[in-house]
Amino acid sequence: MKNAISPGSESEFDYRCGGSPLNGRQEAKVLSEAQFLAGEDARGVWVILEPETVAGPAQIDALRARGALGFISDFTPDRFERPDEIPSPATLPDGCPLAVISVSPRSGLRLRTLAGTGALRIAPEGKKEGKLTARIPAPVPKRDRSGDPEIGLEAILAALAAVGVRKGDTLLVHSSLSACGHITGGAGTIIRAIIEAVGPEGNFFVPTFQRSECFLNGINKRWDHRPSDSRDRASEAVRWVGTLPLEFMRLYPDAPRGVHLSHSWAGWGPRAAEVLSRQAEDEPPFSDNSCPMVVREMGGKILLFGSPVGHMSFVHCFETHYNLPGLGPSYYEVRLPDGSITWKYVPKGLPGPREFYSKDEGARFFREALSSGLGIRSVPLGGGQLKLLDCRQFWEIGSALVTEDPRIIIA
Repeated sequence: MKNAISPGSESEFDYRCGGSPLNGRQEAKVLSEAQFLAGEDARGVWVILEPETVAGPAQIDALRARGALGFISDFTPDRFERPDEIPSPATLPDGCPLAVISVSPRSGLRLRTLAGTGALRIAPEGKKEGKLTARIPAPVPKRDRSGDPEIGLEAILAALAAVGVRKGDTLLVHSSLSACGHITGGAGTIIRAIIEAVGPEGNFFVPTFQRSECFLNGINKRWDHRPSDSRDRASEAVRWVGTLPLEFMRLYPDAPRGVHLSHSWAGWGPRAAEVLSRQAEDEPPFSDNSCPMVVREMGGKILLFGSPVGHMSFVHCFETHYNLPGLGPSYYEVRLPDGSITWKYVPKGLPGPREFYSKDEGARFFREALSSGLGIRSVPLGGGQLKLLDCRQFWEIGSALVTEDPRIIIA
C-alpha cells in the first residue's frame, strides 16, 4: 500500500466505510476540522476530524447543516500500540445522509497534514472496505530567488529600527527564517541583529515549545509527539517552532530556558533568568506567570520576524486568564533525569483549533482588535515583513473583546 503523498502525485490509503453508501461518489476536496470550524465552505466536501474528536450529535448536525459529504476519522484509544489498524467506523443515526470513512492513525496523520494545506482531494472506491485515492496538485513553482540580493546585518538592523525596536526593549520573537529571502549568515545573523537592536539592557525571548501531551481532551495521536525534556535543546521535539529558536539554543547553550512541560521559552538579556523562573512546569501553558504575561508586565513588545499574525501565541494568554471556552485538562509525558518516563497533569491545555491559526488578520478576533485601535507596525524586509505590537495595548484591547464575547478567539 502506498501511503506517502508528494505534491503532484497520488497515493492509496486503506479505509472502512460506514453511514451513507459511497456508491457513485466522485473525487472531492478534504477540509481539516480547523478549516471547517473557521467557516470554510463545506458543501460537497469531506471533513477530516482531529485525532481526539469523537463524532457526536453536535458534530454530525453541524456537518449535515453545512452540506458536507461526510467525515474521515482515525479515532482509536490505542494509537501508539496499533498505528496501522483501522478502527470501526462511527455509527450514525438512521437516515443520516453522511458517509463515514475510517482510516488508520498513521494514515490519518498524513491525510490531516495535507488537508491543512487546502489542496487535498480523495476518491474512495465506493465499497464498504477498500482503498481511497488521495491526490494533491503539483505546487506552483517558486520564484527563483537565486539572483536576489542577500539580506545582511545592516539591512536587518535598519528594518528593526524602522518597525520600532529600541534599546532596552523586551521582545517576544516569532520568526520565519525563509519569509524575507536569503539572510546572509542565516538565523545567527537575525539573532545578532536583535541583540544589537535591544542593546545590553534589553531582553528577548523565543518559543521552545514541545509537543509532549499524551492526553489533551483525548488521546494524543500526533506522531511528532516526544516526552518533555528540559535538557533537550536541539532535537525534533522543538524543531516545529522554527529554525531561529534552535539556532539560538545552539549559539547560547547556557542561555536561560523555562521549565514548562510543553510551552517553555528561552531568553537573552539581564532579566531573562528572572522572567523565565516565574512559571512552574505544571502551570497552564499561558498562565499569568508565563513568559508572555511577564513580558506584558514589563511593557514589552511582540516582534514578528516574517511570521504571520496567526503565529502569535500571546493570544492564548487571554483564553487562560479569562478562563475562556476551549481549554481542557492535559497530561504530559515527561522524561526524568534517569531516563525513565512519568506523566504529569497540567490544567487549561489548548486542545482545539482556533480561527486565527489559519486566517491571521482575517480572523474575527484580529479584525475587531484592529478596528478597536490595535497598532501593528509593519515594515518590509526583502520579500517579507517585520511587524511589531505593544503587549500592554494588545492586552487592554483584547481583554475588552473577550469580556464582551468569550468565544471570539475560537469563533
